[in-house]
Amino acid sequence: MNLNQYEEDQVKQEKGSPCYLGDDGCFYVKRIHTPEYNKQIAEITRELYGFDSKNMDNNLIVAHWLCEYGVTGWNNILNPDETELEYSKSNARQVFLNPNMFLSLNLLLITHAGNYANYLHDEVIEDVEAVKKS
Repeated sequence: MNLNQYEEDQVKQEKGSPCYLGDDGCFYVKRIHTPEYNKQIAEITRELYGFDSKNMDNNLIVAHWLCEYGVTGWNNILNPDETELEYSKSNARQVFLNPNMFLSLNLLLITHAGNYANYLHDEVIEDVEAVKKS
């Protein structure tokens, strides 16, 4: 086993890893379970619930994280009328804070964000560089 197989790309963690959904739609999603993520989740939780943890809705907390921090952009995302939906914080809030997305789209994006393999260095690029040198 080579430890390089588990080395994550910090740029992908911070700027987002591409999460391809559907035919050609792509969301760029930051990594969860980083120190930055933990601080952001704590901040969102305090803003939404203060210190009352009895009525917390984890789906709502994650939705806020996706629209404010987690999703850094998207490509080829269409509205129901088939027009392209441009990425903006405002549009992200409309998408991710929609309760109908909590257990579908939001869950898919969080699952992507939790899979370390999506944040590993791109071996293809490294292989191309190795071939160029030889």
